[in-house]
Amino acid sequence: MNKLVKGYWDCAYCGTKGIDGDLRDCPGCGKPRGEDVKFYMKDSVEYLSEEEAAHASREADWYCSFCDSLNPADAEECKSCGASRADSEKNYHDIRREADEKAAAKEAKAHERDRELEKSRAKSKRFKILAVVGVVLIALILALMPKGGKATVDDFKWERSIAIESYQNVEESAWELPAGAELKSKASEIHHYDKVLDHYDTITEEKSREVIDHYETEYEYKDLGNGKFEEVPHEVPVYTTEYYTETHEEPVYVDEPVYQTKYYYSIWKWIECRSVDTRGKDHKAEWGDVKLSNGEREGQRTGHYILVVSGKKIGTCEFDVPEDIWNNAKEGDVFKVKRHAGGEIELLDGGKTISRIKK
Repeated sequence: MNKLVKGYWDCAYCGTKGIDGDLRDCPGCGKPRGEDVKFYMKDSVEYLSEEEAAHASREADWYCSFCDSLNPADAEECKSCGASRADSEKNYHDIRREADEKAAAKEAKAHERDRELEKSRAKSKRFKILAVVGVVLIALILALMPKGGKATVDDFKWERSIAIESYQNVEESAWELPAGAELKSKASEIHHYDKVLDHYDTITEEKSREVIDHYETEYEYKDLGNGKFEEVPHEVPVYTTEYYTETHEEPVYVDEPVYQTKYYYSIWKWIECRSVDTRGKDHKAEWGDVKLSNGEREGQRTGHYILVVSGKKIGTCEFDVPEDIWNNAKEGDVFKVKRHAGGEIELLDGGKTISRIKK
């Protein structure tokens, strides 16, 4: 049987402390221990002797509903008022449980009040932070928003080029032989590499784990509700760190070449061999005079058409614009422009971006 430990209580009426748990009445004021009593142990555990423990009750005191006093479990009548035990339902543990529940409810209510207050403070703080962030974002958006303005056409530039192609026999290579090609040779060559399993490496790792080394006895003390406590032993595991090695197989891959047939051939193709270029700083773009030799033909024609514009927001800029817009523009025409924070400038016509530059 578990050992019993001596308990004590304090008088709620006169404040006398450390009263022997066996005493039903306060030696200071004579008041019996009532519903406010809570037994406790002293720092140094005081065990009852085996003889005392053998005759001691392990049942809780009962609570008299008429005079609010606690009585020993073996008393059939209240020692203070003589009321029958049958008329009372609660014992020490019931009283303590109700008191603990009330204290817990009060603490929960206070905690909820504190939490609501903290939420209110946090909400106010978040609002202030969001307000500051909002101001910063608005300022940033305004700073990053493109600045509108106007630009006037001051001048024109242009460049035109006509590619001249000649029919040539060229040597090439490819993984497939094109139509019309004359095969010169072919060879098996590396086309690409595949990852292929070569072998496994054994990897050894040092690891650790917590394992039970032994058990130690710890004690809890159960309030019996009658001025005594019961010592309840239980075994608690004590752990130690165990080190061990663990191995696993890790695959190792190598690049394995994949061969395919590569074809070397000659083929007749139209190849650009020269160009006829013209340029000017006026509004009269012209194509150059094309003179073809034997085996030549005219290839692609390309052109760049530049508007030189100026404005307060952008200074002087040159925009490469579509040919039709360039042709229809006149000196003094006004275009809208947008300057972005990153330095990019857009030239607009009818609300549509027709060219952009970085400046």
